[in-house]
Amino acid sequence: MGQKFFQVDVFTDRVYGGNPLAVFTEPGGLKETAHLQIAREMNLSETTFVYPPQNPKAKFRIRIFTPGKEIPFAGHPTLGTAHILWETGQIASADNSVILEMGAGLIQVSKKQKNLFMEQPLPRFGKTIKAVDRVADALSIDPGEIDSRFPLQIVSTGFPALYVPLKNLQTVQNVELNLAVLREILVNLDMIYVFTGETLESGSTVHSRAFAPFIGIPEDPATGSAAGALGAYLVHHKVMENLDPSAIVIEQGFEMNRPSMIQVSVEHTGEKIDSIQVGGQAVTVLEGNLRA
Repeated sequence: MGQKFFQVDVFTDRVYGGNPLAVFTEPGGLKETAHLQIAREMNLSETTFVYPPQNPKAKFRIRIFTPGKEIPFAGHPTLGTAHILWETGQIASADNSVILEMGAGLIQVSKKQKNLFMEQPLPRFGKTIKAVDRVADALSIDPGEIDSRFPLQIVSTGFPALYVPLKNLQTVQNVELNLAVLREILVNLDMIYVFTGETLESGSTVHSRAFAPFIGIPEDPATGSAAGALGAYLVHHKVMENLDPSAIVIEQGFEMNRPSMIQVSVEHTGEKIDSIQVGGQAVTVLEGNLRA
């Protein structure tokens, strides 16, 4: 019989862009060890498996695997899985929202015209990293290219990452990982995320790149979970003048020839962030049957 699956490109309006995702909609009967084996076989940033919910408030429970391990939350798997569930009729087309159960908790996904948006957990601002020279070494850039006006900080809306503000687009494009130094910097953290306010597209707010090499993601084409945390970082640290927090657009994946556009909306009251929504489009690329 095998396992039926779909592949979908997320945060793009066309195939071969965005971040690809494999979705297994009926994985009942899989051995526990098979989830990670399948994720490695798919060889994408993430693979998801759809199960009945354990929490009665949710319609489905979603398990997310990178080629390296299971993770509690990620953005493009959330939206891509919801896209497939709507497209296959497992969520009724008349339903404009759904609650999905993740390892990180309950996540609501809503349809807004052609886009899907997820309500992310509120941000947690973690420790700042003072070793600027070591971070620069990990990225193979000059320390002077890191924007010292803002902190190198761990932020999370469900999937923590280290955020590194860089001064210009060229520096972001020039980043090459020194894995030995990066491992020392990240310790138990999985991702480092670099960004700049200098962009390729006139409608973008930020240009970014994300790397999680120690969990099987050398570089991620589009990182929805990190996008929400970046939106919180931009608002919290007042990074940009005249920023409209309800209309942040993050461009990512261009260095990988997988251009992605991620929309972020941050609502806040003074210093307090009240909500974060992250969204974009998705396109189904293929469906198949894994003979395993």
